[in-house]
Amino acid sequence: MACFRAIHTIELKPETDQQEFEHFMTQEFLPEVAKLPGCLEIQLLKGYKGELPGVAQSKADYGWITLWESVEANNKVWSRGGEHYTPENIEEINAKLLRYATNYILVGGFIVVGTQSG
Repeated sequence: MACFRAIHTIELKPETDQQEFEHFMTQEFLPEVAKLPGCLEIQLLKGYKGELPGVAQSKADYGWITLWESVEANNKVWSRGGEHYTPENIEEINAKLLRYATNYILVGGFIVVGTQSG
């Protein structure tokens, strides 16, 4: 069965302290999501805002990517009775997340069809 990735982006409120946000994400948010059944990995990404001409800048401030055992494992966590569902522990951590964010978006889900390591 193929693994599955979900990609989210987030825009921070202008007054948000980035170090405080990163601490919250790495110490609270990521560990809580990583506990979900079928979640293999979660990574926090900081949007690139530099000036190097060959590197694409990110419009989003941050993002996170989850890796799941399969699309079915992801669906089992995030749906109930054919409807979208957010687990209670995630609702609580999302409420904290919104203290820092103006918005966060699920970009989409992707089935892993190939990998290569350097």
